[in-house]
Amino acid sequence: MPSQRTRAAQPRPGLPPRRHGSPDPAAGTFSPLSRLPFWLRDLLAVLLVLGPGFARTDFSGNVLSSPGAALLVAASAGSVLLRRRAPLVGASVAVVACVLGLAVDGPIVSYLLAVLIGVFAVAARMPRRTSLLFSGGTVLLLAAATLAFLDSSWHDARAMLQLAAFVGFATAAGDANRSHAAYIRSITERARRAEETKESEALRRVAEERLRIARDLHDLLAHQIAVINLHSSVASQALPDRPDDAEASLATIREAARTVLGEIGSLLNVLRATDAGGTGLASAPVAGLADLEPLLIDFERSGLRVEHRLAGTPRPLPGAVDMVAFRVVQEALTNAHKHGADHWALLHLDYRPEGLEITVTNTVAAQPRAGSAAADTAAAAGAGHGLLGARERVGSVAGHLTATRGPGPVFRFTAWLPTDAGDTDARVAADAPAPCGPADSQPNGAS
Repeated sequence: MPSQRTRAAQPRPGLPPRRHGSPDPAAGTFSPLSRLPFWLRDLLAVLLVLGPGFARTDFSGNVLSSPGAALLVAASAGSVLLRRRAPLVGASVAVVACVLGLAVDGPIVSYLLAVLIGVFAVAARMPRRTSLLFSGGTVLLLAAATLAFLDSSWHDARAMLQLAAFVGFATAAGDANRSHAAYIRSITERARRAEETKESEALRRVAEERLRIARDLHDLLAHQIAVINLHSSVASQALPDRPDDAEASLATIREAARTVLGEIGSLLNVLRATDAGGTGLASAPVAGLADLEPLLIDFERSGLRVEHRLAGTPRPLPGAVDMVAFRVVQEALTNAHKHGADHWALLHLDYRPEGLEITVTNTVAAQPRAGSAAADTAAAAGAGHGLLGARERVGSVAGHLTATRGPGPVFRFTAWLPTDAGDTDARVAADAPAPCGPADSQPNGAS
């Protein structure tokens, strides 16, 4: 199974694949140039700052005017390289270089371009409060430097308004870029979470389906396999002296095997129908208490005498409760058939207004002494999955199941199935009968 890191690196449906060396669109600012590699974007930014510095104007010099101007233009160009890792530091370097440039050789366009790029980076990558304070401080500092070091038309109010407008536009553009990047991050995160939720939900459904198939296979096979095992022993012992009994046992084995094959075929047909795109519900064999009489007849033919008693007025049960009730009776009688002492069981169904109580009682052999070989055999038999599956089925309808031994050589299998959807767990626990003896960790050798 792939690790979490491996799954994170795999492309997800609905999300564009990420190329090696390209930035994550949700990791930083969003720009039309975001598809370009970092080094190319840095080169373009440096050229954008350096290029205008070679042009001479009527009110300023250029990068070749003096060594100081060349050094300050180079510093301004270098400041743009810090706009991703340290935007506040890079913008501060650009502002300082601009102020010193105004004092050394007058305004050069490269200074202003570097300042605008720095202000944009601060607004795009820093909190809004920080970017607004920095932009306001930049406007005040450059205005003061202009008034202090220049004796030109820059003194007029129009130039000051233009400077403030340039810085404000860069701040607004960077803030919009930051908001857009946050939006991209949010929708990407939602898509990632939705994909992870979808994957976990699919895994959960697969696990539930596997568990359901395992339960159905156990319900279909446990009883018939127990019948085949029992009658094969009877046939082998009776064959020399009682051939008629051996023949009857072999006929029972043949009928049980035919039943097993038919039930497995029905289950496989359901699975094939589901795999082919159907729901499998139309052909799924759903058993209920209406099928109880044939089940009891089947146990009678297999050698288990079942005494069936009813209390209360039988009534139709909800579909899930009806199915669970049938499976619980089947599991309890199979357990009694496999591990009972005299091949006899008492089935008691008590219909109450709140639900249905199922009790199956059978006699068992005396409990073996702890540490003996018989006790080890009983413990191994009690480690099966039948009782666990029955508890899970009963729990799925908010019911309660107890499997107790004693007093005496008696095993009692009791299940309470509430039929009122509004019942609370406390009410279910209160209505469920208390165990009549200490619970046995290996009761009756549950299948």
